[in-house]
Amino acid sequence: MAYTGDHLRAEYALLQGHYEAFDARALTIKSWAVPLLSAGLGVGIRDSSLGLLFATALASMCLWWLEALWKNFQYCYIERIDLLESYFRGDTLEAEIKPFQIRVSWMHAWTRWFRSPKALLERCKQPFVFLPYLPIFISAVAAGIYIACKP
Repeated sequence: MAYTGDHLRAEYALLQGHYEAFDARALTIKSWAVPLLSAGLGVGIRDSSLGLLFATALASMCLWWLEALWKNFQYCYIERIDLLESYFRGDTLEAEIKPFQIRVSWMHAWTRWFRSPKALLERCKQPFVFLPYLPIFISAVAAGIYIACKP
């Protein structure tokens, strides 16, 4: 089968759609998480419930970690997207690119760059990943310490 630039354009459109879908899903998760975590924080403070504050802090940490992992999954597409964009700029010849290699490219990027704990910690430091989870976590812990230490 002879491949053409049309195949590369189709692959690029698919990859770009996948890449953008990660952000849409992350925003959906945040849109559900923020009111629920905030409610847990507010009720935990109102009722002086260390259990609820602990659960809220734990949930915010889990969601923060999950979003960092999710961002690593998303970033595994970048290398392939960059290669296709280099073709469209004229920097790479069509013959140098084998189309429809999404999984192989993703696995290569995951194995090489993104599966390590260090990569995950790097994502955790990005503001668009740690917001709103870190402030909620800090607030829940601070409120728990205050409640536990008050006379």
